[in-house]
Amino acid sequence: MLVNNFFVGFEVLGKGVRHLGYQSLRQAFYVVRSHVTHGITTPSMHSSFKKVIAPQGLRALPGSSFMTSRHVLVVFLAVVLIGNPLLSPQEGGARGSWYAKPDSYAQLVEWYRSLEERYPQVLEVFKANELYDTGKVAGDYDMWYVRITNESTGLHKPEILFLGGPHGDETVGTVGMYWFTDWLLRQVCDSGDRHLQWLLDHREIYFVVCQNPYGFDRVQRGDGHGWDLNREADYDGPARSGPPEVWGSVPGQTLKEFVNHHQIRVGADFHGGARMLLYPWSSTHRNVEGVSPLTGAAYSYAPPDFYFYDAASLRLGSYMGWYGGPLNQDNIGPIPVTVGYEAPGSIAPWAYGANIARCPAEAPFVKNDVFGPYPGAGIMWLSPEMSTVKNPPEWRFGSDVIPGYGVEVRRFLLHQIDMAQPYLRWVGQPEWRADGLTVSWQVNGSLVVDGTVLQWSTRPDVVDNPMGVGILHDEYAGQYLGGTGWDSAWNGRTRGVIWSDTLAIPPNITDLYLVARARVDQVYAQVLAPHEYGPHSYLRLVEERTNASFYEELEGTDGREVIEGQTWWYSPVMHIVLGGLTRPRMGMLYVNDREVLPLPGEKTVIVGPITLEAHAPDGQPVSFYVDGELMGTDSSAPYAWTWNQPAVGRHTVTVVTGNLEDSLQVWIFNPGL
Repeated sequence: MLVNNFFVGFEVLGKGVRHLGYQSLRQAFYVVRSHVTHGITTPSMHSSFKKVIAPQGLRALPGSSFMTSRHVLVVFLAVVLIGNPLLSPQEGGARGSWYAKPDSYAQLVEWYRSLEERYPQVLEVFKANELYDTGKVAGDYDMWYVRITNESTGLHKPEILFLGGPHGDETVGTVGMYWFTDWLLRQVCDSGDRHLQWLLDHREIYFVVCQNPYGFDRVQRGDGHGWDLNREADYDGPARSGPPEVWGSVPGQTLKEFVNHHQIRVGADFHGGARMLLYPWSSTHRNVEGVSPLTGAAYSYAPPDFYFYDAASLRLGSYMGWYGGPLNQDNIGPIPVTVGYEAPGSIAPWAYGANIARCPAEAPFVKNDVFGPYPGAGIMWLSPEMSTVKNPPEWRFGSDVIPGYGVEVRRFLLHQIDMAQPYLRWVGQPEWRADGLTVSWQVNGSLVVDGTVLQWSTRPDVVDNPMGVGILHDEYAGQYLGGTGWDSAWNGRTRGVIWSDTLAIPPNITDLYLVARARVDQVYAQVLAPHEYGPHSYLRLVEERTNASFYEELEGTDGREVIEGQTWWYSPVMHIVLGGLTRPRMGMLYVNDREVLPLPGEKTVIVGPITLEAHAPDGQPVSFYVDGELMGTDSSAPYAWTWNQPAVGRHTVTVVTGNLEDSLQVWIFNPGL
């Protein structure tokens, strides 16, 4: 009877929890168990259980059979008291476990520091307020920042900056950034994900753990002074709800110093209470209108880089998915148009346009006399409103694999980190076909591929001195989206475009060097309303990829930082050994079949016997010749033949495989004793 009650209860409860608005049985029981464990009950919980555990059973649920409270009670006890592992969440980072919320700012910092202990080669946690001598935050807090990068590959890489909520009661981004960090480092350091490893090798990712630690601990919007920390920036600010002066708070001063000492390409400050992706402006240029070339929607308060913001944000919204609600042209746009009110002194327009040396049209809105100039501005900054609930319950964050706000924050971060700089990567392995060698590649870090092409050489300097060039692929030239690995991005998936080319390899080539190159995003060099803003993009990442004469230098925290414009971007060089003699090597001394040392010039000298080694494509047999006489054949790898016959003086050794022939002149002394 007990077992029967258990299975009947599960069958009908599965329908019941969905009827009550939960996404899964696991989710519903997590809420219940959390409340029971902490001794908390709420009116909504009572209401739900009155519906589920009703004296007359669950006759009212669609498609349900009769179920009494006895069935429900058995399942409830099994899950809550026994702790069924299939339903109970776990703290920690194991795949499929639930993302927990920290109890305090101090605990969140401690979580990051625990990751630092585990992954010291890629993660650093530091007090930015001490680094820039800005003092303590009201409430005796420190401003903890996090740097994520592979430090062994250097520190002068494209930099990205994300802020945990300036409004302390808006927690999705603050919590989600930690779980992204935990997930990322597990994928790279524990599981060996090669693409994510590439991002750590080629990006510097910075997190502000929380821009408002006082508000986070008290679940309130303002800081310890009651100030709104997203209304103090030196761009049409501060607003009345912010500090009395620009950058009046320690978090604001620390952020300002950090940005002034880094060349941030992409940034964001996370918010909640709505479902939106917001970009500049926030209170200025009301009469400048931009019309989306992708949706036809019109927006006032449009920035000069409106087209770039529009296309990038629409693609991002599609990729993030719909867990928290759809993101499209109706809730993506400039701040006042989308939110419905102006927000002077916001971080986003300052980070974007406060460098009045490059953006003189913004001088009326930037005081610049106390803390300026702002050489770090020029950032592609977004303010995502992640959730309609400012401080959602823990179960809404999901896990690595269960949909929730944690996954959506991860998708937001991945897309924006990728956007910081264009890059090309090889896809799969080269493939021999009847008509030649086929290689494939992908273009990322961009919105549209204007042209991409493969070039090759028999020498390593294939970038500057190619011997041959493939077909120029320019199908997407002049468009606003297309040709990248992010094409058709939707709900966490990307179909992407993979480019391929087949090379007819000339005979007798032993080594082949390949590189793919691409031009991207050229349409975005044209800014909106140049009569008002001037002719150039405000975004350093757009200038870097569209303006070959662009040059920006900054004395940063990590030393001198330089960005130079370029219009072609290159993949890593691929070296393919097609076949030929691999041993002995030119310019080396061999004694009794051992490679001893390099020799001046290009002479190869052999004393005693020597093993000749070769490489062949597709498992073809290799024949070994000395002075044109066949000495041996090897039909399987590793291909080798030992030359131990008496020989003195200059000789020519040759290997032949298929239509490839490779020779080397050697000087040998082998009396054959």
